[in-house]
This record gives sequence, structure tokens and C-alpha cells, in this order.
Amino acid sequence: MPFDSEALALIFLTMQFADCPTPAIVMNAAAYSISGANQKLYSRLKTSLQLNLRRQIFLAVCDDLELRSHLVAQLQTALRSPHFVSLNLNLSDPNPMAQVAQWLSQPSNAPTSHSLSFQILGVEHLTRQPASVQKRFLTHLQAIEYYLPGIDGTMVLWLPRPWLRSLQQSAPAFWDWHTALFEFEGDPTPLRSTSQTRLSSDRTLDSAISQFQTPPVLTDTPLSSHPNLSPIVPIPHTETLTEGAPLEESVWDMLTYDLAQLDISNQRSNGSKSKIPPGSTPPVGNASPKDLQNSKVLHPPHPSPRIPHFSSRLTEQILAAIAHEPNLADHQIALRNLQQIDQLLEQRAAQKTIAAAYLNLGRLYRNRLERGNPSPEILDIAIAVHEATLEWLQDDSPEWVDGANDLGNLYWMQSHSPVAVDQQLASLQQAIQTYTLALNTITPQANSHTYAMIQNNLGSAYGDLAQYQDPANNLLKSVEAYELALRYRDPQEDMARDAATQNNLGTACWNLAQHQQPIVRLNQAIAAYHAALQHYTPTCEPMHYAMIQNNLGTAYWNLAQHLKPNPNPKLAHSTLSPTRLLQLAIAAYRTALNYRTVDTVPASFAATQNNLGTAYWNLANLKTTAQDDRAQQLQQAIQAYEAAIAAVESLSAPTEQRPALTFDVCATFNNLGLSYFQLAGDRRNSLTSPQRQTLLESALNQHLQAFQGWEPRSDFYQTTLDYIIQTTRAFHSEFGIQGQTLALSKIPANLLPEVMRKL
Repeated sequence: MPFDSEALALIFLTMQFADCPTPAIVMNAAAYSISGANQKLYSRLKTSLQLNLRRQIFLAVCDDLELRSHLVAQLQTALRSPHFVSLNLNLSDPNPMAQVAQWLSQPSNAPTSHSLSFQILGVEHLTRQPASVQKRFLTHLQAIEYYLPGIDGTMVLWLPRPWLRSLQQSAPAFWDWHTALFEFEGDPTPLRSTSQTRLSSDRTLDSAISQFQTPPVLTDTPLSSHPNLSPIVPIPHTETLTEGAPLEESVWDMLTYDLAQLDISNQRSNGSKSKIPPGSTPPVGNASPKDLQNSKVLHPPHPSPRIPHFSSRLTEQILAAIAHEPNLADHQIALRNLQQIDQLLEQRAAQKTIAAAYLNLGRLYRNRLERGNPSPEILDIAIAVHEATLEWLQDDSPEWVDGANDLGNLYWMQSHSPVAVDQQLASLQQAIQTYTLALNTITPQANSHTYAMIQNNLGSAYGDLAQYQDPANNLLKSVEAYELALRYRDPQEDMARDAATQNNLGTACWNLAQHQQPIVRLNQAIAAYHAALQHYTPTCEPMHYAMIQNNLGTAYWNLAQHLKPNPNPKLAHSTLSPTRLLQLAIAAYRTALNYRTVDTVPASFAATQNNLGTAYWNLANLKTTAQDDRAQQLQQAIQAYEAAIAAVESLSAPTEQRPALTFDVCATFNNLGLSYFQLAGDRRNSLTSPQRQTLLESALNQHLQAFQGWEPRSDFYQTTLDYIIQTTRAFHSEFGIQGQTLALSKIPANLLPEVMRKL
């Protein structure tokens, strides 16, 4: 089956959580009241375990973690060790069957005359693990037939309901082998960050439409001017999923399995990429079909069985990989498969037979990639296998088109792997060439499904290419590709893909608006985000719904920056006025925050709170805003900025290092300080002198916090220094020399000489 990078711009996991497993017994079960239905189900589970049956797989489903903990404790007490063992799932290699086997292999755990039973805990913590770890877990479960002979007893796997659905879909063999299902009643419990929770930057995968990490821009204008607005950027591909549901698909899975779900995590770096000088690699955008036909591997196949050049090259690559990864059995199997292919070539076997052998070899490395964290060597081999496969497939066959799409996605994956920047760009260009050639061999009328899928992949690749060179032109091509994907796809038949592509289109339009036709492109982005929202309900998919609401708010905010306020107060709230657009942005951000809470997705919560604060600040500083409303909106901005900062500090506490974020928290400190300063300096409010002093002190403290995060002598450093000096002057103006002395006492000693010179 071909794979599809449909949701590559929907990156939900830039901030990934790694939680420690929950202890098997966490509280006194006797003190907890269990409902009658749950008590009956528990009794059935306990009785089934007491039968000492062999090779049994029980699934115990419970969304209420507190209830689950009590049930687990009751079982442990009733069945007693050593006949009943509780194991916490190893999150670094989540293979429950292997853990059982490892426990049994320890000398102190010698087998007894009774069959042993095991309960496996901690599946819910996989939700905060990278998609590759989640997929590894499901892959291990799928291999149950291999492990089942070693389970000389019963294994109970505790899991929340979303993971049960994921297991049914992605590990059908394990589902077929389960012998009993116990579904306990209870409300879902969101996973909370623990003292050992840490954040790691995933791209970070965050996508095929990469986020533009524009540096914050603070201006040298007076303090009444706008704060740094760059933290507000679309965050469509840097969002975490709800902790109550698993991330069901990895990047490869989304490509391979045709995007059945919108859950995706991409393992890329969020850092800015170096620009490649024009001409350092062949241009792609204007390549003609003839140019593409002459490209590296995609010439329509005219194989010569007498020259097994691909087989020889693959053998060399696999032997090199064996030397690098001697314990990986896949390479040994691949080597044997290549020997069989060589025999087929010597026997001058039919073209279809050789193609089938290469396809089988390709599946081997596809399975390896599904397990996550592929090495560059693995990707190189997978690409070489797919190149060889295309040489032996008929160029007018559906298999050839699917194979070309797969190869394009492999090149795309390689462009996100840890290789040199010029190699990343070259791989990205190869991906675009491959997608384009695949599209040139089919018609959208006859192959609408495949055509739409490849157009979506092409849009993602052009969005990535815009990070390297010619951003306006490549983003325009990205938009055009997404629009073609939507034109030839029936949204009712493929709602998940349609939603993904609509969101991707919105983000591409948002990025394009930063280069050309901002009002036109931002209106396109807003329309696309609204279309994506039609496929979601907050009840069923709260994190996806919240993510797109956040993106919608950003598009409204951005559009407000390009419109002039209407001087007529009666028209200030018209549909296309900055006031109305900022109100819509605030409403969208607040809707997102109903589902992005600090307990469930703190990094996303912080990003949206930061966006909300800036939207309120802009609204407060519109000339059409009434005075009473202005003070209230500045207070709302302060609350939002403080909430964002508090969430970041909470995430930083376990490691004492600031986590990777999708916004610059130093700019947030600065914006917060500016909001305090404006509130203190407004003579039309009825503040007392002590209240005004408190606000100025808060402003100075926030600017000093921001100052610590900037590189010395950078523009941001100088602008923040100006804010510090202006706040110090306000102390003097308001409270005389005593006020200035108070302000200077708060400034670090190493900064005082520079401040004094400018004062």
C-alpha cells in the first residue's frame, strides 16, 4: 500500500513528554468505593486469574487512573506474590512480553508448580512518548505469536480506552489472540506532569510545512508602541496531543497507511536551517518532465538482467550497515534476500518475479523504519531498494506510481535526517522530482485518490523547500499543490485527509502572506482553517480542534495588523476592522484554551496564552478602544503573559533548563513588562501612588528578566536596555531621586555603568 504524508504540516509533538511509570500500588484500595458494576467485573477478572490458565491474554480497560490503581492494588493483595507479579512497562523499549520473559529468566524467579500471572501497568504513559516508541509498542504486540509460547500463564494488560482502539487497529494479531476483555466504567483522567517530566524538542517533526522561527523583533519606538509580536506565529505543527489518547501513527505510518488518523509526530529539528547558495544544487521548481525523466533513478524502467548493478550496490551498502550495526538481524535477512535476487538474475527470471523480490526486500526495511529512529544507513538502503524496485516495475502500472510516491517520501524523510544541510536540500529536491514524475504518469480523473495524495505530499515538500531558498515562489507552489489535492478528493469519503490538507493549506497561506498579498493570503488561511474545523468536534478530538482554533486565532491576529482602524467609532467593530479581527482572534485563542490546559499540554497552553496576551495588547492600543476598555484589556494581556511564563517555569523546574518552545519566552517577559509600564503610565486611571510604583517595579523586573536572555549587543539586547532605561526614568519622573534610586538598586551591578551613561 502506498504511503501518504497527508498531515505532515500538522505537527502535534514538538514538546514531548517523558514520564516515569506509575508505581503498581499507589494507595490503600480498601479506602476506595467501587461501583457495583465495576466490583462484579473485578470479581470476574480475579476469578479468571485464579484459574491458573496458561497462555492467556487479558485486556483490562480503565480510563479512571485512580480507579485503576485501586483495582490493581486489590488484585495484588488478593492473589499475592510470587504467583501474581506487577510490572511497569519499560518505556524505553515497551515490549510487555519480553519483560515477562526477562522476569522469568532471573534466577530468583524460578518457575513454580503454579502458573504465574502478570499485570502490565503504565501503557497510558506512552501517550507522552515519541511516536516511534508508541509504534514500537504496537509492533511488539503484533508479534504476539512469537512470544506466546513463553507466556506460561496469564498476562493482564491495563490500558485506557483510546489505546484499546489503537491496539485494535494497529496490532490486529494481538487483538485476535486476546482471550478476555474487561472494560471498567470511569471518567478519563488526564495525565499530569510529574517531577520527572521533561520536555524534548522533537523537530522536531514538527512537519512538512515547517514553522518559520522568526526571531523576535523589538523596535526602538517609544514604550507606547507595540510589543514584540513575533511570538505569535502559526503553531500547527508544534502541538501536543491530548494526554488521554495515544499518538496513533508515526511519520512513516502516516505515509504508509494512507493517513487513517490525523495524529502525527515528526522527528525534526526546530532550529533555523542554513540557506544554500543558489546554484549549489540543481534547481527543481521549473524542471520539465523531460528533465525529470533524465534524473538520477526515475527513468522509466528498461532493466537489463545481465547487469545486476542495483544488487551489487545494495550488497555493498548492506555489508557496510552490518559492520556499523552488527546485531541488527534485518541486515542479515536482507543479505540473504539479495542472494536470492542474484540467483533470479542469473536465471533470467521474469521481470515481475524480480520486481516481487525487490518489493519483498523493501517491506523488510519498511518494517524496520516503522520501529522508529532509523539510522542514515537504513534510510540509504531503503531508498536504494525502492530505486531498484522501480527499475523492475512497469512504468504504466499502479505499483510504479505507488512506488514513486513511496520513494519521494523516503527522500523527504532523508531531508529531515541528521545529515549535512546540503544533503538535506538535495534529498528534498529529489523528493519533489519524484513526486512530480509520479504525477506526470497519471491523470487526476482516472486516479483521483492517488493524485490527491501525491499532490499533498508535493505541497509539504515545497513548504519545506521554502525554508532553504526562494520562499515566496516555493510557498506559492505549496499552496497550489494543496489546492489541487483538495480539488480531486471527495471530502466526505476522506474527511481525515481533507481536514489535514485544509490545515496544511491554511499554514502555507499564512506563511505566504509574510511575503506577498498579505490580506488575500490571510483570508485564504482563515477560510482553510474554518474548513478544517468542519471535520472536528471538541468532544471527540479536543486537541486537534484546539490546535486549529489556535491557528485560526493567529490568522485573524495577523490580518488585523494589515488593516487600518476606521476613525468612525460606529464602524470600529465592522467585519473587516482591526477591532473585530482581534476580537475574533481572542475568541479563537480562548476556545483553544478550553482544551489546552496547563495540566494536559503545558507547552501548547503556554504558546496560546502568549498569543492571547499579544492579541489583548494590540486591542488595548487601538485608537478606537475606549479608555475603560483599554485598562481592562491591558490587565487581560498581563494575565495571559503571566500564565504563559508560569507554565514555562513549571516545565523548566525538573531539569532547571528552559524547555524548547514555539515562542520566545524572553519576548514574553518584555511584552509583560511593557503592559505593566503602560498601565502605570496611564494618567486617566485612578491609581494611587503606591499602586503606580508597584506596576513600575513589575515592569522593570520583567524587562530585566528578558534582558538576561538576549545575546549581548544584539538588537534585542539594545532595545530591552532602552526599555530598562525608560522605566528608570519613569521612576524618577514619578517619585523623584528616591524613585530613581529604588530603580537603580534593582539593576545588576554589571549593567549599572551602561544605564548611568544613558540616563
